[in-house]
Amino acid sequence: MLIILHSILRFSHEDYSRATSLSTLIGSSKSSEKTEAPLVPPDYYFATGEANSTLAIDRRANATFVILARNSDTNGVLRSVRDIEDRFNRARGYPYVFLNEEPFTEEFKKRVSVLSASKMEFGQIPHDHWFQPDWIDEDKATKLRNKMQEDKIIYGGSKSYRNMCRFNSGFFFRHELVQKYRWYWRIEPEVHFHCDLSFDPFLYMEDQNKTYGWTITMYEFEKTIPTLWGHVANFTKLHPEYVAKDNALGFMSKDQGESYNMCHFWSNFEIADMDFWRGEAYTAFFEYLDSTGGFYYERWGDAPIHSIAAAIFLNKTQLHFFDEIGYEHNPYTHCPQKVETWQRGRCSCDQAKSFGYKNSTSLSDLGARIKSKWKPETVDENGGLYFEANAALPQPMLANATFVILARNSDLKGTIQSIKYMEDRFNSRYGYPYVFLNEVPFFEEFKAGVAAVSKSSMDFGIIQKEHWYQPDWIDEERAKKGRDRMVEADIIYGGSVPYRNMCRFNSGFFFKHELMQKYRWYWRIEPDVKFLCDINFDPFIQMRDNNKVYGFTISLYEFETTIPTLWGHVKVWSNFEIADMDFWRGEAYTAFFEYLDSKGGFYYERWGDAPVHSIAAALFLPKEKIHFFNEIGYEHVPFMHCPTGAQRLGEMNCACPGVTF
Repeated sequence: MLIILHSILRFSHEDYSRATSLSTLIGSSKSSEKTEAPLVPPDYYFATGEANSTLAIDRRANATFVILARNSDTNGVLRSVRDIEDRFNRARGYPYVFLNEEPFTEEFKKRVSVLSASKMEFGQIPHDHWFQPDWIDEDKATKLRNKMQEDKIIYGGSKSYRNMCRFNSGFFFRHELVQKYRWYWRIEPEVHFHCDLSFDPFLYMEDQNKTYGWTITMYEFEKTIPTLWGHVANFTKLHPEYVAKDNALGFMSKDQGESYNMCHFWSNFEIADMDFWRGEAYTAFFEYLDSTGGFYYERWGDAPIHSIAAAIFLNKTQLHFFDEIGYEHNPYTHCPQKVETWQRGRCSCDQAKSFGYKNSTSLSDLGARIKSKWKPETVDENGGLYFEANAALPQPMLANATFVILARNSDLKGTIQSIKYMEDRFNSRYGYPYVFLNEVPFFEEFKAGVAAVSKSSMDFGIIQKEHWYQPDWIDEERAKKGRDRMVEADIIYGGSVPYRNMCRFNSGFFFKHELMQKYRWYWRIEPDVKFLCDINFDPFIQMRDNNKVYGFTISLYEFETTIPTLWGHVKVWSNFEIADMDFWRGEAYTAFFEYLDSKGGFYYERWGDAPVHSIAAALFLPKEKIHFFNEIGYEHVPFMHCPTGAQRLGEMNCACPGVTF
């Protein structure tokens, strides 16, 4: 319901999109004018040389990442930490503080610790900072929770959610593990960072006198905070000395503070100065609000609490929108809107789907909302050099090799994910090219989307008709009967002609494509796969120098009903394979494929390229020419290969649990 309401309001009510967009904080005084987000100046960008290889540190802020998580959040935390390490922290080495209301398990600590060389500390939250205070009237609180649950208010019946909101509002920065730090970056489980971040947000905020940074703004649900604004008004009357002269009240209210428009910074992402939360104004503000019981009698969230405090007690110039940080917390994403920023960050997000921009592309009318003379900072592009990610590769491209990706235009998002993992884990240091193949022309949007994720050369090809479609000599009536029988038997892809086309193409034709002819070696990649460990060697060179021909990570059984006449149903899973195309192009495999193809089994049955390749490699190659890549952590749902050995997992920064299929 939360997702539906926000989505409907965003697209059906212009005022919602406008009010919750960051245009309300950085725009011009005229709603018709387009404005650009203030960008971090080039001086703050750091050069790392070889991407992800060494720390890029001349100075560092007194800062940490803070992650509130439960033991059950392990997999989500792994994804979040992996993302921030790949996109930023491997070059900076900032520490992590993990907090939980109960002790972290050794399993949680072990799996998280291998992801980063940075210091990691694991703390338990004091009882009084987490659980509902004794002075709360539990009968009253229970009745109000039940009423919210009846009204279908999200988390309306949850006491633990209220504990979390109160803790994030007033206590996390007091924890003993956090006390030694001034700055923090809040990260939650299951978030994604879509762009390389080659500047230090902490140093930028420290140097520029910023206090609170965010990426997404939206509305709060009024039924969760019915009395909050009244209490805020009472507090400011009691303590007018805390109200900043050049505040951003206009972001919170259209009528000079008479009412609250429900706008807030989405606080699951925030980078801020804890001296503000620990200071006199916010301490008094939180203690006043806490004394009213609103966290438990209503369902006050930390997002409106933090947002209101920042807007009222800070000057506008102390608030900063990080347009450069591509961020996703399902279901919303912020994607940098300036093309140069998006390209420089090798962003994997869709600019058109960034939440909070009027018409999804432009920024406008902050001034109209806050009646401010504040103007966005501008960046002098000539004033310094931005760090170009992966500009210096550690070695030349030694093998005559390419990645090959068979994809449709509809696979854009999954293809970007796969390339991003490959670049972060391996190819940003090697620069091997990509070949994309499709039975129809690739859209320009597809080409631009994947090109933004890598600096390697990319070729886009159309598959020849005779290499893709069912041959004319196939008896279609017989083939259809075979497909229908498979559908009745619930055999996966049993009724699909396109799937059969793909299997035949991968078995006998991809290596014949004109774009592939110039290469000897290939690494097959599919959309929506993940590479879970750093690959600190060149698999192509390893295979070439050690006289290997076929490399794999996962082996499993084929469904016998799909290949009843093929023989032998043990296979390696060919959605991952690194191989020498001279083998596929050679006399033995050519004769083998042509013989099999002449039998019509790709269409009369449902022969897959995996058993065809596997059987050929097993029969026609000496076993020493087949190589199992234990070192390459790989996932293609529902199966995963994770390198064995705890030491190896740590050395390769693996984001997998140490078990494999």
